[in-house]
Amino acid sequence: MKKSNIILIVFAVIILAAVLTNPNNEEHKQAVKSVINQVVQNSISENGSDMEKLGILFGSSLVEKLIENSVTRDNYILFSITKITWQGKSKSIGYGLFGNVYLSEKVNKAFDNNEINSYENSSEAVDTMAVSVDSMATE
Repeated sequence: MKKSNIILIVFAVIILAAVLTNPNNEEHKQAVKSVINQVVQNSISENGSDMEKLGILFGSSLVEKLIENSVTRDNYILFSITKITWQGKSKSIGYGLFGNVYLSEKVNKAFDNNEINSYENSSEAVDTMAVSVDSMATE
């Protein structure tokens, strides 16, 4: 077999793998949820008050509903883009390729544990999460 044919076959296999493993919409939403859930779990383990823990759990369920309604995926067959829409503005926050979703470092910084945990009560932390989502969408 000619070298050029082998290169074409390898290239075709890579393209086929990209198409077949392109993450779906639910996988993109799950990636964003996992970042937020990690922040919530860290907040629960570090904050002592039962009321704060309850507030954080309640706030996280609100944030998950927000994600369900505002995180979408643009499909480009070989790869996909994770987008968040907030107050009518859409912002790319990550991409999906070969079965994985990679989120921007801005997402991780927006939900940085130290920033969220520095607030006196859980309502301030939830407000900060909402503002973080807002700032991601408006940048």
